[in-house]
Amino acid sequence: MDNLSSKSYRLPLQNKLVGLSIMIIIGIVAFLLFFYHSFSASLEEEKKAQSKNFIESALGIIQHFHQLELSEKLTTVEAQQMAMRTLESATYGDDGYFWINDSKGKILIQPYMPNLVGLNMMNWADSTGKYIFQEFDREARKGGGWVSYTWPKLNTSEEFPKISYVAHYAAWDWLIGTGLYLDDMKSNIFWAVLRTSGVLLFGFLIFIFTMVLIINYFVHQLSELSVRDALTNLYTKRFLKEIIPSLLNQNKMTNHHLVAIFIDLDHFKKVNDMYGHVNGDHVLQQVANVMSKNAKSSDYCMRYGGEEFVLIGFFDNVISAIDMAEMIRHQVSELRFPNGGNEFSVTLSAGIALHNKSRDNCFEDTLKRADMKLYEAKVAGRNRVSS
Repeated sequence: MDNLSSKSYRLPLQNKLVGLSIMIIIGIVAFLLFFYHSFSASLEEEKKAQSKNFIESALGIIQHFHQLELSEKLTTVEAQQMAMRTLESATYGDDGYFWINDSKGKILIQPYMPNLVGLNMMNWADSTGKYIFQEFDREARKGGGWVSYTWPKLNTSEEFPKISYVAHYAAWDWLIGTGLYLDDMKSNIFWAVLRTSGVLLFGFLIFIFTMVLIINYFVHQLSELSVRDALTNLYTKRFLKEIIPSLLNQNKMTNHHLVAIFIDLDHFKKVNDMYGHVNGDHVLQQVANVMSKNAKSSDYCMRYGGEEFVLIGFFDNVISAIDMAEMIRHQVSELRFPNGGNEFSVTLSAGIALHNKSRDNCFEDTLKRADMKLYEAKVAGRNRVSS
């Protein structure tokens, strides 16, 4: 009787477990379907954003060589050839590459189909009848955009659906683009979800985490091109935002003081107005050189915007920070810039602020105080350091 009772008790429990298992399986399937839809959409947008970021990096490379042309370090032909060689070798992923053509449809670089280089493709249509080079030109001149079309893959003649982000570099009248094959993108998404379904949610989360790390690492490798200012080769304001968390963590573990030195050239607008922007750019480059030479290897020198610079570093005390700022100020004031048969000089003002661990809610507060000290130096007559 006890055995029967036990069996009769276990039977409904087993039924409940089976029912619960079925519900869990249905829930997992529903979750995977929902996740597949949302994840595929987000991954597609991420890949598009990644392609757009690549183009922004490519434009930064072109701008760098254009600046060398403007500074007369290279001729126009030399600058353009070096820019094309750099981008021609800048492949990524399995078959990712950059292409360039001029506004008339002439292909300037096409790493995987070099036989097309030099050809005018303006009136060439893909397998759907779309005049894609005309579409490229139209979208690029709007400020950049996406174009869908068909194009052969590497080592094949068959055309596959593809989307490319295109941009226009007005100074050289170039169209620059890079793209994604839709079937490859969808295939990658499908197999990603299929692999994770074998280990349910835990494996799925591990996969996402791994993908995020890979994508972030890959983007980080190429984004070095976009965190350097093309004119001065100093770090950009964007880079400052990225390193602030690590600086604050380091600040907690050191006896040194985290310091922000805000630097601004005095009357720089007059330099551009009187001597031209080419001379103005040369001034910015020389000021950047002075900062880099005087900064410690652990310091970060940034072009904050326009004629504003920021130096971030750890110092024993405020006196050592003032000494560095004064050294930079003095050396900049000693610079002489030729202009025709004459020469001119510039000065700068600087403001210094120490990050206060207890008073400053964030590093932005420190930067604001450094900016206020800079304003005090300006009001006091310029060409000085205020702390």
